[in-house]
Order: sequence, then C-alpha cells, then structure tokens
Amino acid sequence: MPEIKKTVLIVEDEPSLQEAIKIKLKSKPYAYFSAETAEKAMDFLEKQIPDLIWLDLLLPGMGGFAFLEQIRKIDKFKNIPVVIVSVSGGPEKIKRAFELNILDYLIKSQYRLDDIIKRMEYYLNDRANNKRK
Repeated sequence: MPEIKKTVLIVEDEPSLQEAIKIKLKSKPYAYFSAETAEKAMDFLEKQIPDLIWLDLLLPGMGGFAFLEQIRKIDKFKNIPVVIVSVSGGPEKIKRAFELNILDYLIKSQYRLDDIIKRMEYYLNDRANNKRK
C-alpha cells in the first residue's frame, strides 16, 4: 500500500522565497501547494485540507491574520496546523498568533530556510505520530 504524502500549503507572496521553498521540498516526501494570497489559499482549502500551512502575515489583499482568524471560525478548517513565517514579530503579534492556535511563529531573519523546513518536518511527523497513539 503506497504511503499517502502529507500536504503543505505555502501561503507566501514573495516569488523568490516561494521558489526556494519548492526546491527544498522537492526532495522531501510531501506534496506542496502554494498560494500567493490568502484568497487563493481559501480557494485551495475548499478543495483540499493540508496537513500544515506555512503562513506569511504580510500578504496582498487579505492579510495573514485575517486569513487565520477566518479559518479558525470554520469548523472544517479550525484545527489545521499553522506555522507563521514572517518578517516581523513583536510580542503583541506573537501573542495574538498563539491565541489563534498556531504551532509556531518563526521570524524569517532568525532562521535559515533549511531550519524552517526542518521545523515543519518535525511538526508534520510529530502530528502523524500523535495520530497513531
């Protein structure tokens, strides 16, 4: 029986970072999809529920916080694991994000892309292990 790939939805508007993430994930056992706006991410969610969302906060149109607040109000989306990966992260922003039930808040300048990917893999694998218990 083939293993079902875990899916990651990357909500990131910076094309070069989106491409770098895709390159890093190509060698991993994940299916990944990208959306450069929160609106496109909502369209994706209507078709498929990912195992994890990588969420940038500074997006054109609807911002990352508005997107997160919206999905947390919808039963079928409210428990999707979310990791925020943003350029900014003051204490109030971070507190607000955790109040919206995120897994982690990573400030882009403080991590290498490889380290962010490793952190995402940890959450994907940890969730899978917890589901089996």
